Amino acid sequence: MGKIKSAFAATAAAAVLATGAVTTLTAPAEAAAGGRVCLVLAPNSVDLDGPKGRLRPLGHIGWAFRNSSKTWTYGATEGDTDQPKTTFIQTGSWNRMLHNFKTRHTGNQAYGKYRCLNTPSANVAKAQRAASTSAKNGYNLARNNCLTKSVDIFHAYSPWLNNSRHLPDPKPYGISLTPNHYYNDLLPKAGWGGTIKL
Repeated sequence: MGKIKSAFAATAAAAVLATGAVTTLTAPAEAAAGGRVCLVLAPNSVDLDGPKGRLRPLGHIGWAFRNSSKTWTYGATEGDTDQPKTTFIQTGSWNRMLHNFKTRHTGNQAYGKYRCLNTPSANVAKAQRAASTSAKNGYNLARNNCLTKSVDIFHAYSPWLNNSRHLPDPKPYGISLTPNHYYNDLLPKAGWGGTIKL
């Protein structure tokens, strides 16, 4: 009887391997280890004097990372020109996150679009700590701003994002790039998804 059970078990295992069911069974566990990050752009924000007195939008950026299949942590460091900067951090569903960004501001300050990237790993607790730090570590337009803080949070979320091929350096020359340039020109070259309107 024992030999019959062993033979049956071996036959069943071979059938599972042949159909690829083992791959299907392990896929959810592998997917659970991965993560997803998004940058949300307010393209008309942060106007500075341009040539001949025209105003030039440099943009403003917010961040979001997936906690689980149902929740996201998201936020941004915000503030009008020459006003104290504040950071908002919230947690909610994907739809709640999109709604919050879409309705948070109007006019030039409005968030208008986003793009995302999957990551092979996700350390949610570390990223949440980095987000809390971003709210307390000051603000400097050239070196510690909405864009650089977002990148710091993503570095904490997944070591894979420490590679500039996946997440470009926001300060390649020691001074921060503009959010519009970073979002529109660098992220597509790094394999980020297409831009989606809020």
